[in-house]
Amino acid sequence: MTPFAEPPATQYDLRFSLLGVPVRIHPFFWLVGLLLGLRGDLTHVKIEELLIWIAVLFVSILVHEFGHAAAVIFYRDRPWIILYGFGGLCCHHPSRHDPWRQIVISFAGPAAGFLLLGFVLSAIHAAEHQVGTVQLGLVPYPVFEPFESANLNFLIVQLIWINFFWGLINLLPIYPLDGGQIAREAFLLSDAGRGVERSLWLSVIAAAGVAVFGVVVLNEIFIALFFGYLAYNSWTILQRYRGFGGGFGGGF
Repeated sequence: MTPFAEPPATQYDLRFSLLGVPVRIHPFFWLVGLLLGLRGDLTHVKIEELLIWIAVLFVSILVHEFGHAAAVIFYRDRPWIILYGFGGLCCHHPSRHDPWRQIVISFAGPAAGFLLLGFVLSAIHAAEHQVGTVQLGLVPYPVFEPFESANLNFLIVQLIWINFFWGLINLLPIYPLDGGQIAREAFLLSDAGRGVERSLWLSVIAAAGVAVFGVVVLNEIFIALFFGYLAYNSWTILQRYRGFGGGFGGGF
């Protein structure tokens, strides 16, 4: 996930460089990871599983952002990465705006996660454990023959969950997800004048639809609240954009 504004630095940030790319981890990243790992249940906390979850979250999101960074480097720009809140941000100062270039950079993040998922499944297969899929609605979800270690199985399940489902969610045409940025650039290619406005309308509708689906079908209040917030956020951005003179009338 890529927020619009770079979060301010704090004295508690963890900083390092990996493969020549500067990385900064905001303390909110660890806090949100901890809360997600607890999932509201403080009575049955397993420390090993909580630590595994945070490690998987860290590695998966870092790989995702390095996918963006690799594409930025390919286009001869200098990236830097920030992990913050629910996700991360790959920053760079592009020399010029190119919709196709931005589409490639935006897609490279989820693609890196899918590559990591492929590596995990290949490693399971190499260990002579079966790998298959089960159908979850319209989505074929990867499953595997369990190992003897419960912690190893938990590690693999979380790696699959994050890099599969979060990768797909990130491709939804919703701001500020990668799919929202891809949709914006695609609209700009076809209509430079109204592309941003149309992508924001699509983001509002898509996020609201997912929020309703989350509460009505999945009975997941967190999903409903999260995507409801993204719908509201897209709506406020749309109103601000139109207020600055970017509007050309309502709807598509």
